[in-house]
This record gives sequence, C-alpha cells and structure tokens, in this order.
Amino acid sequence: MRVKDEFEFLNSATWLKYTQERYLSPDETKYRIQQQDWLPSDWTEIARKIVINRKVGSIPLFMPCIDKKFWFFPSDSLTRKLNDIERLGLDLYNRINQQALFREAFFLNSTVEEAITSAIYEGAHSTRAQAQQLIASGVKPKNKDEWMLLNNFKAMNWVQEHRAEPVSENLILQLHRIVTENTMDGDDANFSGKFRNGKVFIGPHEGISHASIREAIAETIGLITANPRYIHPLIRGILVHYFIAYIHPFFDGNGRTARALFYFKAMKNNLDYIQLLSVSAYLKEHGKQYEKSFEKVVTNDYDVTYFIDFCLDSIHSALTAVSKKVDYLLRINALRNKITLSANQIGLLQRMALHRFRTVSIEEYAKQIGMSREVARQELKALTDAALVEESKSGKKLVYKINKPKLESLLQ
Repeated sequence: MRVKDEFEFLNSATWLKYTQERYLSPDETKYRIQQQDWLPSDWTEIARKIVINRKVGSIPLFMPCIDKKFWFFPSDSLTRKLNDIERLGLDLYNRINQQALFREAFFLNSTVEEAITSAIYEGAHSTRAQAQQLIASGVKPKNKDEWMLLNNFKAMNWVQEHRAEPVSENLILQLHRIVTENTMDGDDANFSGKFRNGKVFIGPHEGISHASIREAIAETIGLITANPRYIHPLIRGILVHYFIAYIHPFFDGNGRTARALFYFKAMKNNLDYIQLLSVSAYLKEHGKQYEKSFEKVVTNDYDVTYFIDFCLDSIHSALTAVSKKVDYLLRINALRNKITLSANQIGLLQRMALHRFRTVSIEEYAKQIGMSREVARQELKALTDAALVEESKSGKKLVYKINKPKLESLLQ
C-alpha cells in the first residue's frame, strides 16, 4: 500500500507544481499550500514524500573524503531551462557569427564584460569606462583593483585558448595563479596558484579542512568528468563552480577561479554561446539570491538542485541581455536608409556602440577597413558632420568617439 501511495504522489498537484514545474524547497512549498488547512501531521507526510521521491530520482554526487552526500534532481523545470538556453544560445551564436562587421568586436566585448563584472563583484573599485580603457590600453596595472580586472581578462582568454586540455588539479591551480597575480596581500601572496594551508571562512561557511583539499578536488573532477550517469554539459560546468566554491581551496580568489572554471568546462564541451555571456553581471545584480542558493543546498540535505536552478536562470537572463544587444546593433544597419553611409561606416558605428568608451584614430580606422588614410579621414569626417561621432584630440592625434544619444535618436 505504501508503494502505491508513493507512486500516486508523483501525479499529485503538489509534486507537479512545486518539484517539476518549479523546484521549491519543502519549506517554500509549505508556505504556498498552508491555506489548505492541513494538520501538521498531514504536512509532515507530504514533506517526507517530496524529499524521498526527489532523492530516489536523483543523481548522487557523493564525496567520501569529506563525508558529504551531495545530489541533484533532474526535474522537468531544469530540462525545460536547458532546452531554452541551448535554443537561444545557438541562435544567438549563429546570428553573431554571420555579422562580419562586428563579430570579432562582439566576442571581445563579451570577454571584457565578464572580466569587469567578475572583478567588480569581488570588490574591485572601478567604473566600466575605466576598466575598458585599462584593458584596451595594454598599460601595466597600478593597483590591486586594476590587476583584478586585467587578470580576469587574461583568464577568460586563457580558457578559450586551452579548452582542449583535461580538467586537472594543475589546470585549476594555473587558473588561480592567473586571476590572483599581484592581488593577494601579506603572507597570502605566497599562495597564488597554491592551495591554502589553513582555515578560511565565507560568512558562516567554513571551507573544508586544508588536509582534504587535494582529495576533494580529485573527487570533484571524477564526479564531473567520469560520472556513470548522464549529466548535461552545462550542468557539469555549474557543478565545477559549486564544488570549488564549497571546498574553497584558496585563501583568496575562489569565486573568480570557480567562475573561470565554469567557462572552461562549458567551452570544453563546445557550448560556444557561453563566451557571449557575462554570468557575473547577473550575480552582481542578484548577489543575495546567489548566496542564498548556496545556503539552500546545505539546509536541504545537500541538494545542489537549488544552485543549478539559480545558475540556469542567470545564464538565461544573460542570454536575453545579449539578444537585446544584438538587436540594437543590427538596427544600426537601418541607418543606411536614412543617411548615406558605407558598410565600413556602419561596421564602425556597431563596433563603437559596443565599446562606447573607446576612441579610434584615423590610422586605426584605415587599418580596420584596409583603405588609405585619406579615405578613412573622409569617412570619419562624414560621421562627424552627421554628429554620429565626436572628434577630439589625444596628444597630436585626432580621435573619434561615438555620440550615443545622437545614434539612439536616429534609431527610434
């Protein structure tokens, strides 16, 4: 009789609505259905059925070295979000790849954006304009904040260049070395690219014992790369992110390393649309929810589904933001019907709209379009006369920056 009851529960409104349609914790589910005047004993039985059925249908992620039995439940809501992300991501990637005029600039801008937002999320003090100018200039950083920004940019490029390498302890240490160069203070500076040898706390959470770090990292790699169960490649990347954050193997730079590893694992699995996104931008905007998703894992018997669910929402949100950006850039093509502009001028406006804090000189533009300096000067003068770009001096050179208000007024 008990088996029949358990089986029939899988078709109940409570199970379908709060596990499959949405994935809510038992406490959140109780809050939403408490108007039904159930007795406490009724709710206790429902909560038991929710948890037991989730565990029975879960994918286990046990870590013997720290005696923790993590798991996640592949709910309908996760599957639906993964399908939406793949469809939207592939469509965006293909759309951008077809845009020869701004394709390279778009990918570069995405890398820069993630580098900036990841650093700012971790406490770097900088404006977006200052950060973009620093990365574009190639000038040596002057302080810790600038090093964080540049290091993140280097890490994102390194991930793309080394995506064929296997996930390993050495690779994790190498990424940590890149993101923490010249950013760690005092004795911690000796641990760039090295696991910590003492305790570390993140709010109420204590990182695992330093004596278990190496073994925990090995178990994490095994769970992600050699799991006997099928785990979607995007979820594999999210799990790397989670376990590095939970283990907290470093004195500093854990978050930046974890996010870089997420990008690495996604790129390694040919999820190329991930390079279009700044996941950290969503985390910065929803930092409390990000932290709460970690807490919910621990308070719900190490159910990592809550963290996966949050991360999928962040990726979908980032893709939506990118889609709007692409639509905006493509609208610039319509200016050819309003103003007489060449394809090169349209491409320049699109690239400058992406890098609106950067300037371009006549010589740089001539090189970009493969034309003479005089042709480049004339095209920039025409854009200046149309008030689409603004001319100023940098030293002895004339440089040009986009006039965004004018551009947007023409696009309305």
